[in-house]
Amino acid sequence: MLRSLLKWLLKSLFILIALVVASATLPFASVWLCRDSLGAQVFFWIAPWTCAFWSVLAYNLIGSRFWRGREAVEEWRERRGGYLRSGLKGTAWMFASLFFSYACEFGVLWETHSPGWMAAAAYFPVAFTVVWCSRG
Repeated sequence: MLRSLLKWLLKSLFILIALVVASATLPFASVWLCRDSLGAQVFFWIAPWTCAFWSVLAYNLIGSRFWRGREAVEEWRERRGGYLRSGLKGTAWMFASLFFSYACEFGVLWETHSPGWMAAAAYFPVAFTVVWCSRG
């Protein structure tokens, strides 16, 4: 019983580490990946997931103004309806970013027939999230 629990925890930890490493490196490697057709295909399928990761981070960290301290975060969470409701809103924002990242990538490929702008299109929802949460 304990062994299977530890095995599950270790597997989950490795998946989390892989997601964080991919999310940290893929935005920088995107221009290099999009030069090759195979790299562009890999980027097309993986980038929206890293975009969703960065969007949920930006939505919660920038939106809560965490640098102002615990009181600001608690007040932000209460304005949004409590812990559960703010978590649901963040999750909805994450899935919306995932969907719109795929839509932006597909739109760029549809219009240009080239993966050149795909890196900018994939992370456009993150930029939108930052602007939306910064406005106040």
